Amino acid sequence: MTLIRLAIIALCMVFTAGPYAEESANLTDGGISVSDKNFPWQLVVDRGKILGCVYDNKFYSLGAILILESLPRKCELASDRNGIWEQLTEAELLLWQESIEEQQATKQEANYIGNDPINDEEARLIRYLRSAKKRADTQ
Repeated sequence: MTLIRLAIIALCMVFTAGPYAEESANLTDGGISVSDKNFPWQLVVDRGKILGCVYDNKFYSLGAILILESLPRKCELASDRNGIWEQLTEAELLLWQESIEEQQATKQEANYIGNDPINDEEARLIRYLRSAKKRADTQ
């Protein structure tokens, strides 16, 4: 069960770490405005408690990762069913740092040839060639 939970956290980190790897000052990207009337709040409210965390008047779902006070925090559910921001464990912090490094390497690989930036068409062509090579290697 612990490995599954760590894998889920790692996936969440991969998807949420991108904006924070580049600009940690942007804390509220990905959050939902608490005053948003179109959001289906009935899905995240249980007996009057919001199953998630609020920061800077934005709602974040359980498991969301945010950089608060220069440290990544995750949204956890307390025993009173309130969402609270907790520090990541050492294992989760290592996974988070690895995911940031992976994302930066992927971005570098996808948008540059050596030190020269490439345009969107060139990047698309390179991704296609890499995927075609990968398919040919597996066959």
